[in-house]
Amino acid sequence: MSWNILGHETAVQFLQIHSQPENVRHAYLITGAEGVGRETLALAFVKALNCINPPSKGDFCGVCQPCRQIEAQAFPDLAILRVAEGARELKIEQIRAMQQSLALAPYQSKYRVVLIPDFQRATLGASNALLKSLEEPPARAILILTADARESLLETIASRCELVRLRPMRIGDLAKELQERHELSEDESRKLAQLAGGRVGTAMHYLRDEDLLEKYHNALDQLDEILNLNLRGRLKYVENLQRAKGQARENYGFLIATWLTFWRDVLICSEASGVPLVNLAMEDLTRRTAAGLSLQRVASILKRHEEALTMLDQYVNPRLILENLLLDLPRLES
Repeated sequence: MSWNILGHETAVQFLQIHSQPENVRHAYLITGAEGVGRETLALAFVKALNCINPPSKGDFCGVCQPCRQIEAQAFPDLAILRVAEGARELKIEQIRAMQQSLALAPYQSKYRVVLIPDFQRATLGASNALLKSLEEPPARAILILTADARESLLETIASRCELVRLRPMRIGDLAKELQERHELSEDESRKLAQLAGGRVGTAMHYLRDEDLLEKYHNALDQLDEILNLNLRGRLKYVENLQRAKGQARENYGFLIATWLTFWRDVLICSEASGVPLVNLAMEDLTRRTAAGLSLQRVASILKRHEEALTMLDQYVNPRLILENLLLDLPRLES
């Protein structure tokens, strides 16, 4: 049996067993890095719970009405509770509204399911409110949470859920699958798997959106130029960015997150750990940068990038964040 999900065979087998009525639990927590496939797996589980024409036990057909509705996220007995647009956190009011709907009987299926992606972004109040649904679960209701890590949630919540951990695939295994399934060359598939860090969802995202991949490489090219600029040139770079179309906070977040992958590669070279680099096209610059900086300095730069992303989420002025970050970077000689 297969849900056509790459790299998570153990998790699929576990949830296939739990899709049977005698094994269903009231709450599940799926953890793993962003892009690893948490939500894809959660929706496949919901299909297995509701498919009316499963080809085998624990499987789903993908073509019956419930399967198609779940894929389109339009199934009447499935609610997906996300952080509101423009907000940073999942609010207590959203949890309370969800609890009212969860208490109702299912419309057309065995269970009423609520999927809450990225629950690590819930406020403390929202987390405490959810405890009521975990301690006294409504009949015929299932909660599915996803998060970056179990440790990101309150222990009282995590301990009341069936835990499913997802991990990235091995780079070579993902490259092989990409090459076979999408007719990529060996070199293309290897680079894409490396860039995605073994995360299937991230690889598929880049594969479906060539513009996003080009944007990623442009961001790295810009960093290459920035490292050769003086302080005035870097401030001028930020000033030009301010004139660009689009939301500054979103654009700056993409740049900083992309640059973070470069500095992680530099750290790998500094430590001589033997771990494969993510940005193979930047290998020469990466190794030259690592040779010119101490390990402590590289670690400090990584920390500054992570702090910058946190401040963006906290709605600090994005221009000030980027200016301070660039002024702290070393200047490299061409």
